Amino acid sequence: MKLTACAAALLLASNAPALAQTFQGEPAYGVLSLQTGAAETGVRAGGAWGANILSQGCNGYITEIPTLAVNYQGDADLYLSAGADEDTTMVVRAPDGSLHCDDDGAGEFNPGLVFAKAETGLYEVWIGTYAAGMGTPPVRFHASTTGFDTSNPYTVSPNPSLPGEQSVRLRSGFRDDPHEIEVTAGGEARLETLGALCYGYAGEAADVALNFRAGSLPLYIAMDSERDGVLAVQTPSGEMLCNDDAVGLNPGVYLESPERGEYLIWAGLLGDRGATESAVLSISEIGYQGVDRRLDLTARPRFGSGTLQAGFLPDPEAIEVEAGGPIQASMAVEDGVTAIGYCTGDITREPTYELTWRGGEDAPLFISAISDDDTTLVVNGPDGAWMCDDDGGSGVNPLLTVENAPSGVYDIYVGRFFGDGETSPATLYISEIGGGADPVNSRVDIALPALFGDHQLQAGFTPDPYRIQVEAGGPIDSESSGINSDADWCSGYYTQAPTAQLDWSGQNGPLSIYVEGERDTTLAINMPDGSWRCNDDGGPSLSPALEFDNAMSGVYDIYVGVFSGEPASAELMISEFDAPAD
Repeated sequence: MKLTACAAALLLASNAPALAQTFQGEPAYGVLSLQTGAAETGVRAGGAWGANILSQGCNGYITEIPTLAVNYQGDADLYLSAGADEDTTMVVRAPDGSLHCDDDGAGEFNPGLVFAKAETGLYEVWIGTYAAGMGTPPVRFHASTTGFDTSNPYTVSPNPSLPGEQSVRLRSGFRDDPHEIEVTAGGEARLETLGALCYGYAGEAADVALNFRAGSLPLYIAMDSERDGVLAVQTPSGEMLCNDDAVGLNPGVYLESPERGEYLIWAGLLGDRGATESAVLSISEIGYQGVDRRLDLTARPRFGSGTLQAGFLPDPEAIEVEAGGPIQASMAVEDGVTAIGYCTGDITREPTYELTWRGGEDAPLFISAISDDDTTLVVNGPDGAWMCDDDGGSGVNPLLTVENAPSGVYDIYVGRFFGDGETSPATLYISEIGGGADPVNSRVDIALPALFGDHQLQAGFTPDPYRIQVEAGGPIDSESSGINSDADWCSGYYTQAPTAQLDWSGQNGPLSIYVEGERDTTLAINMPDGSWRCNDDGGPSLSPALEFDNAMSGVYDIYVGVFSGEPASAELMISEFDAPAD
């Protein structure tokens, strides 16, 4: 018998040890007979025994006796599948005694096995639950000669034809905005049946039937609960809108131009079917939960404004501010373009500080903040794009590096991570050197004299390898150093000046540059053509190595770094032979 399966088929060897459980007996739900076409029946999944006891590698929890059996007397392919609301699994013992199992072969969380040119005889089937403690959920089992079937008549779906649990009438401009309604979120009905972007469980009937007389204002529908909630909203025209985490970890549905008519609102929960939780539904024309989360870049900055130009002193410029505010940055900027980072934290509507920058546009600008609390940065640049950072600086302080910073206005917001509307004292720093109160120049400078000398070599040099005693590492992180290779991933910490400089007069022959030392070292080289090459662990153990088959003549500015930690002694090696390997 030839067999294929949507998941790996696992065969039980004939000499396997005897099992403590027999996994024998009359099938709990009887025997289905099939020759051609399809047969189906309702069963319950789950049990106390791990399916891996029956056959190693199988998932789920099953009963000791088979759930059911299929007596197959046809000559075609045999498809066995199950449809359920829960994640179910399947184990099948074929007529020849071999065991086969599957988890999601029929699609989504439904199991399915196909036996090509199936052998006639009795197929014993166990339907399990993927996890323990799921009870014995109802399942529709399907046997077919044409394909998988995961239809499930036991699915409980939200029913728009049922009256809403509560009815509310509002018209545009209503008082007491937001209008709040206490509801019970969760239930038995699968919200997935409403649409591809709907998840979780709610009641069959909508929790709220909102009859809304729309005007020119948008409409915000949100829910607040202790558990991870979801919302499903059916508009008067029948469109289904679903959301999970629009308002932090709470759901929200936004209608820019709401229709007039009835909105059906289901308050759901992610997680277990049947679970419920008290929640508050809010309806507003101002913003989610009645909070206007729009930013006003034209408003007067809360802590003033200033103008800086390239070469300003003292560097850094320090401004005492308050971090935080009532507006979630992620929501406030979601309709804009974010050029750098992910925007998070709570901020004010008006900018914290406004910087007018007059730079040369060929050097970076560093914007950072330091506070006793977890702070964030949200910056709107001269081109209107957003640039954001959370923990790029020391500890949980933000540091934003704007490469080749263009001249213009930078509206800077200093936020507080999960500040819940509260503010904290913070210091905003603006620098051309680096982040924080005492910035270290974070760019390497190949024009500086090499720390461990200039070295001239030509083809055929002896002794080979040429050895240079150096100190690896430094204060500059490669990520903000200006080291950037199109060919390699660059990592490590380096000094501002090159570790060593090699003036190579070769014949386009091979050249190897590598490092030996006790620590995890890294290598970055500015090549004669101005490009960068980098390596971390290309040599033995944690040592870097770079090999050039046709090394160009010219100056190689070599940086020897450490992957992390303090600087350490190392030996820089230059050779015309291959670098050592593990």
